[in-house]
Amino acid sequence: MKSFSYFCEARKPAWQTKISRMIFDLPRGGIQDIAIPIHPSIFQRLWPGIIRSTVFHLTDYDGLEDLIKLQGKKKSISAFYNIQNERISDGIKTEGGYVVELEADVLVAAPDDIASIPDSSGMRYIVLQTLMNEPDDYPAGMGGASKLKGFENDINALLLSIITKYSKDKETQQRAKASPGAIWMRYGENFDNKTKYHIIKDYMDGIEQVMRKHSKGLRSVFTDYVNKRTLDPDEDSGDVAAWDELIVNNFTIKMIHVGSEYSEDFEGDDDIMGFPFKTWGDEFPDNSNLFNYIQKKNKELK
Repeated sequence: MKSFSYFCEARKPAWQTKISRMIFDLPRGGIQDIAIPIHPSIFQRLWPGIIRSTVFHLTDYDGLEDLIKLQGKKKSISAFYNIQNERISDGIKTEGGYVVELEADVLVAAPDDIASIPDSSGMRYIVLQTLMNEPDDYPAGMGGASKLKGFENDINALLLSIITKYSKDKETQQRAKASPGAIWMRYGENFDNKTKYHIIKDYMDGIEQVMRKHSKGLRSVFTDYVNKRTLDPDEDSGDVAAWDELIVNNFTIKMIHVGSEYSEDFEGDDDIMGFPFKTWGDEFPDNSNLFNYIQKKNKELK
């Protein structure tokens, strides 16, 4: 098992949050906000086999350079199979306009935005509620409740064991028995940095053991969508999600697709930062032709 220091290698995405905040900050004060790590090293220890797939990543021009630096690395990024054409120009966490076609290892795949967040080491997390909710719930989830019986109870037991180990106050221990998640919220603020380090290490080791116990169900929840790759309309409204979300790593760049808004900027160029590219402007300023290309590629995947 990797030491906790392994998870503290730093690359800092713009929307990063510190690992201590990620683990202890439960905004609603309950177990539903507990952080589930999505990390390739953990997954490699839990189950063999790597899912390799063609995927797409939306960014802006400034983001291309950062993306290139991450080629072949363990650090993970968000990607997609499907996206609405208007989002290509609007962006998601960047200004958008550039869709990068990648060959990548797929760690997690879901038919909606799962709001994965990286900490300061680059490790991504999702919250328990996202893992357990159904896709048509609010907020939308990955449908894990039916496949992960006892998962939440095991996390409660983990939190209780850590609180009991580090809190000698009997009242705190009794309150933790009734609601470990409520005590866990901002729990690290009660300790010095050295003790907090050991608490986080115990959490990371413990959550991996919980994930190992439920590894078969987790594997299904995390990767079944790779075989589907289509978005179902809402039963009431008929709407579909604006994009699906994949968490991928160890990728290589196959092609940079330039949306209609920026296509003219590259007339006469042979490459973009040394990579092949294709522009999608001219008669389709709404990026519908790029949207159709993405759909076609998805249908061609096995």
